Amino acid sequence: MTCRICSAKTRVFGHGTILGKHDVAYYQCGACGFVQTDDPVWLNDAYTEAINRSDIGLVRRNLVLSIQSSAIISMFFDHRKKFIDFGGGYGLLVRLMRDRGYDFYRSDAHCTNLFARGFDAEPVGTGQYELLTAFEVFEHLVDPAAKLKFMLSYSSSILFSTELVSVPAPHPDAWWYYGLDHGQHVSFFTLQSLRILAKRFGLNLYTNSRSLHLLTRKKLSLRAFALLSRDKVARLIDLVISERSLLPADYKALTGKDLS
Repeated sequence: MTCRICSAKTRVFGHGTILGKHDVAYYQCGACGFVQTDDPVWLNDAYTEAINRSDIGLVRRNLVLSIQSSAIISMFFDHRKKFIDFGGGYGLLVRLMRDRGYDFYRSDAHCTNLFARGFDAEPVGTGQYELLTAFEVFEHLVDPAAKLKFMLSYSSSILFSTELVSVPAPHPDAWWYYGLDHGQHVSFFTLQSLRILAKRFGLNLYTNSRSLHLLTRKKLSLRAFALLSRDKVARLIDLVISERSLLPADYKALTGKDLS
């Protein structure tokens, strides 16, 4: 099997049992370190529910990412423009960001919008966004390059989270992020594989070398991005820089009434 990122040869380093019944081989690229599964024929089983039941960190993750996103937007982007959360799930991040004063919209074709009703994004091609966020999305992508190209049709800047895999990769039974219990994770990135994606699309890569990454045409400070991705630093900035919440305006837009 060739690497889905750089087309180099891969090797099988282990097998895992997905959803308790699918024996799956895991391959690591000898060139960029990217890890991929067999052709994921089990995805219909994996997505009987869009959000898997073991994702118990969803609320905490969105709370933390909303603070980090606010700090990064405040420092590097125009906070007055529109933003889009790709693969936005229940809409929790969009609601949190709108409550923080950022004009965020949600895009997710596979999940019910529970928290950000009325703020789904328009179809691609109807307008550009200052920044696209894609948190815990990249590990779900069967063809990362093709999906990244699609995301770039919304925005030339993509802030995303995904846990980086080590080289050599841990055995499928030895790392929780493989998600054997739910089967939705099929792509696992190294820094080198992200650099290759960035170069292919003419983007700059900024990362904290762990889980938070930014692809953009902007030229920024890598050190500054790494600092802003730290929870304590982001919280300090959040205390200093705050925007007026869109909650009252959203309530009026949805109900026609003032929030009093």
